[in-house]
Amino acid sequence: MRSPLKKMLMSGFVVLVVVLTVYRERLFVRDPVARVERNGIRESDVRVYVNSYNDILVEYPDADRRYLVQAIHGVPGVPGVPVHLGCLRGLACLTERDNAPVVPLAGSGYEPDVVMTNAYVSFDDGAGAPVRVELHYR
Repeated sequence: MRSPLKKMLMSGFVVLVVVLTVYRERLFVRDPVARVERNGIRESDVRVYVNSYNDILVEYPDADRRYLVQAIHGVPGVPGVPVHLGCLRGLACLTERDNAPVVPLAGSGYEPDVVMTNAYVSFDDGAGAPVRVELHYR
């Protein structure tokens, strides 16, 4: 006969796997090896979060800024500030929907030039500075 603790741990694991599968597009997990460059200069104290589709969330904890860049149906979307975002500081963040609503980084005429691959994401921020996030730093 199985012990109650074993049953509880197994049930918890199954629930965790189901939740991670259902929310795989909403859940952003911190990528500790990612690297961020702005204007070709590496930035420190920046946190990068990635979901299973390689959408990224860039967080500047000192300035309390966050940028979300996501692909919608395979087409890179406009980078922006997420409207609703819940985070466990330094570990993971969860958006309210699969394609989270964002406020664009700049007004009309904003051309972000977003490029998304499995290895990096690049875009122009609202001030016109090129930003490159390398997901798999070599």
